[in-house]
Amino acid sequence: ELGKAVGDHFKEGPKAGLSPEEFCSVGWTFVTLGLYHDQMFRAVFRALEDAPTMPGETLCQLYEIHMALKVFREDMYGKYALEADAVSSLKSHYKKQKGGRLRDVKLDRSGEKLFKDIAECLQKVVDGSVSRQHQTELGMAVDVAVTTKKGKPIVFVEVDGQHSLMKTLDLTGPATSQISRVRGPVLLKRYLLQKHGYRIAVVSEEFWRALPDSREKREFLRELLRCAGVPSKLL
Repeated sequence: ELGKAVGDHFKEGPKAGLSPEEFCSVGWTFVTLGLYHDQMFRAVFRALEDAPTMPGETLCQLYEIHMALKVFREDMYGKYALEADAVSSLKSHYKKQKGGRLRDVKLDRSGEKLFKDIAECLQKVVDGSVSRQHQTELGMAVDVAVTTKKGKPIVFVEVDGQHSLMKTLDLTGPATSQISRVRGPVLLKRYLLQKHGYRIAVVSEEFWRALPDSREKREFLRELLRCAGVPSKLL
């Protein structure tokens, strides 16, 4: 397995002139792909401890690595987990780096119209406040959030489209073709939010555009939210 081979190669630390920041990026790439090699992650943490300074993006990657290990490798991670104070500091930095209007996903005119349409339909379907580019308590931003009047999350709605999908080659069929896959960082975000108890509903941009009218869009959203666990009394 490629992941194991790469992890074994780096289990003692960065090689071939790799900087601590670049080594952290390797670890972050692992978690976005759903790959875990505990010895390598220990080496990443050791390398960062020895680094005199770290760029802001490296700190954000370290926070996401911590979150993933805590959720998906809790049994092993407990032996070398970051201290609570360090996690709190990383989380604060992450929320500052990832929050604010300047961090909003940049969409073209067509995408902007679609997101607005989904938000407006949601407002008619569910009893709650609807906001776009909502920053969650964990720090990750979601496409659309439905919350109570007091700000408690009801459901997060993610859109599979131009900003969250990537084209990859499908080599399993008789002919080579391109298929769309959810980007690793987006998938990791959704998994982490679900593991922390948040409801996640995903709307396909392509499917949404195919819905003929507002009534069918509302019916689709109502069923989607019901399947995501939103109580019927709120629909």
